[in-house]
Amino acid sequence: MKIIGKYKGKLGEIAIWESEQTGDRFYREGEIFQSQSSTSGESRFPYVKIMEAFFSDANNILLLGCGGGNLATMLARQGKRVTVVDHNPVSFDIAKRFFGLPKEIPCVVADFREYLLAETRIFDGIAIDVGGPGFCFEEQFDPATCHSITARLKPSGRAILNMLVATDFDAAPDMISSDLSEGHMTSWIFDHPGRLNRNVLIACLPRLRRAANRRYMAKLSKTVGCGWTLRRPRQPSHDNRPVVVDTCTS
Repeated sequence: MKIIGKYKGKLGEIAIWESEQTGDRFYREGEIFQSQSSTSGESRFPYVKIMEAFFSDANNILLLGCGGGNLATMLARQGKRVTVVDHNPVSFDIAKRFFGLPKEIPCVVADFREYLLAETRIFDGIAIDVGGPGFCFEEQFDPATCHSITARLKPSGRAILNMLVATDFDAAPDMISSDLSEGHMTSWIFDHPGRLNRNVLIACLPRLRRAANRRYMAKLSKTVGCGWTLRRPRQPSHDNRPVVVDTCTS
């Protein structure tokens, strides 16, 4: 491994690493790996591939959080219109210089919550992948912010949020899912029960398309690989154990 770039980030020192064996590139901010991709800009993170597949039927997509820009790059290559928002302009420079983010993709420097309040357009899809050292998902995704997200979606639109979860006792995914499920939306959760410090995805779809949602999520589940489980949000309770669907079973 060799370092090919260094930056001073708002949340810690940023280093870009490259594998001398595979050519893969890594984007590390503080103690957190923000991105890992192939030489062609394809993400190596399974959760990013799920997010990409989730937008198979969407055309106009808003991405909140840039990182290495891999998801934006992958969606743009499919001919989708993509807008990326990040509070740190350094992320856009890194994504274009080291990870192949197409220069024609609109990149907006803004806090994602402030952007949502000011934006008037609506989108087919919204992907949220923000975070970093000291980031608190419960504080950042309060009911008002969750409302701002769903308000920017078309009636047939969808949203997906990636978050980090420390343990099975962390109730944040269910709390945020509940707030995202207000009004016309309903949520599902992709999880890795039992793993520490793991990625969890909250997927939101239009509530009125229940039968279509079940078919869509069942189809998506077949693409995510072993280890992931799919469940509906629950109210935290000592007596309520989650019911999960193992995506490895046929």
